[in-house]
Amino acid sequence: MASSDATEKVNKKQQLKLYNYFRSTSSCRVRIALNLKGIDYEYKVVNLLKGEQLSPEYLEINPMGYVPALVDGDITIADSLAIIMYLEEKYPQRPLLPGDLAIKAVNFQVASIVSSGIQPLHNLSVLKYIGEKVSPDEKLPWVQTHIRKGFSAYRASNLVWPVSALEKLLSNHAGKYATGDEVYLADIFLAPQIDGAIKRFSVDMAEFPLLSRLNAAYKELSAFQDAMPERQPDTPACNDATENLNRKQQIKLYSYFKSTSSCRVRIALNLKGIDYDYEAVNLLKGEQHTPEYLKLNPMGYVPALVDGDITIADSFAIIMYLEEKYPQHPLLPDDLVTRAVNFQTYIGEKFGPDERLPWVQFHIRKGFTVWPVSALEKLLSDHAGKYATGDEVYLADIFLAPQIDAAIKRFSIDMTEFPLLSRLNAAYKELSAFQDAMPEKQPDTPIAVI
Repeated sequence: MASSDATEKVNKKQQLKLYNYFRSTSSCRVRIALNLKGIDYEYKVVNLLKGEQLSPEYLEINPMGYVPALVDGDITIADSLAIIMYLEEKYPQRPLLPGDLAIKAVNFQVASIVSSGIQPLHNLSVLKYIGEKVSPDEKLPWVQTHIRKGFSAYRASNLVWPVSALEKLLSNHAGKYATGDEVYLADIFLAPQIDGAIKRFSVDMAEFPLLSRLNAAYKELSAFQDAMPERQPDTPACNDATENLNRKQQIKLYSYFKSTSSCRVRIALNLKGIDYDYEAVNLLKGEQHTPEYLKLNPMGYVPALVDGDITIADSFAIIMYLEEKYPQHPLLPDDLVTRAVNFQTYIGEKFGPDERLPWVQFHIRKGFTVWPVSALEKLLSDHAGKYATGDEVYLADIFLAPQIDAAIKRFSIDMTEFPLLSRLNAAYKELSAFQDAMPEKQPDTPIAVI
């Protein structure tokens, strides 16, 4: 028997759990559908920047490692369209599809264009790949190009392509909303895509008058606006859902792929979702001593960060600057004692690229083991959880991860001596913000190293 319209929403809340991420347009579609149908649900955060979609716990829910996923009692559904179709069948109140077969087909066509022809081309993994393999500068133009292709009757070699692009497709069907005067599936897929195009990717909507008019109509609907990124519980306090692609014009990180100090800053930037220009400084070629670089950092070390008119050198100073300016994803805990442990875990820049192996091995072991008394294995034994100082990633982890990685890969340290640090290292391997910052994934990494 179908669920009654009057079914108490409190009961549904215990059954329905939506695993999602505030900025995911796919997640936003499902939030809109749930809102339109008046279905309450439990909001379960899956932080894509922290790599939580790849955790063993989440992969049991969705082996593809994508958001969203919906859990309704014993039933688990992944993929936004599959979830919405499930909701449409189970909760018939407020239909999301029209009765007219032709108009229904247009709704499915719009959903397909958005979910197959536009959104996958600018998801997080694609943008990271372009940034690593091509250039960070190419990420925004790439997204803008493919959004415009999907939105418009795009002209290439004087041919309209694709013929089904949204502005053209809807010109014969739109009313107040995409396919008439009622909100349907097409609107659910369009609204997050248009919102992201404007707020995250700076697409000029003057090119798309029909979509602009629809966007204005969606702003009048609370079911839509309450589902938008800036209103979700996991939205960072800083600038809400604004994509950090635009910041890349301001922030430049002068870095060397193998520098652990540089790696710390890369991790911090990744955790905070801040995009940046990667400026390679080849230490082996002595580029850190060129007149141009010495103007940035007279000490001749990496990393150095340039943010507009501000230049900061030293990894710790840079990370503290980022923590103050970009409060999303705090890198320090509130608890004073735990914060002190994080600061204590800070490993200063002790090693450059030229040390002899035995010397390095000796001093890394000294820092890792129970001598001196504040050494890391002992220090963290009373504080570690899933990560160095608990179950959240903080400053201590940012400093530990590159050091442990280098100890293993560069200096052949036997980590069986350090079970706690080994366990932390395994945890860091599950975090994309950490792994994407490692030496082998940087644009200046020699091919032989990769």
